[in-house]
Amino acid sequence: MAVGSIEVSKGSESVFATSVVDEILEVNKGYAHGPERALLSALLFDGVQAYIHYALATSPKDRSRFAEAFNWVMDTGIEYAFSFNNVCDALGLNPEYLRLGLANASTSLLAEAGKSRRNF
Repeated sequence: MAVGSIEVSKGSESVFATSVVDEILEVNKGYAHGPERALLSALLFDGVQAYIHYALATSPKDRSRFAEAFNWVMDTGIEYAFSFNNVCDALGLNPEYLRLGLANASTSLLAEAGKSRRNF
């Protein structure tokens, strides 16, 4: 039996199930692998980072960056090869769940920014 895997007997042959760690991390979800997966992961990371970073922006330039990230995340179309839905699908992620998480994160940021701090 290999380390990190589970041996399952199926009739006269042994079948090795995927390791629990791989199932938790879901490494093999989606259809993108290798360099394609790295590119799509970087694209998603950049979009999510811009969405969160510029959520509280006040300058017109930064507000424009947030609007671009927001529009990319919220667009549900699949016509564009690198649309949010297509990237999530290729990586095996649920785009609606990720959108909900981003909306909650930006709402939390706005709520925290609105609180006044007392220094006494």
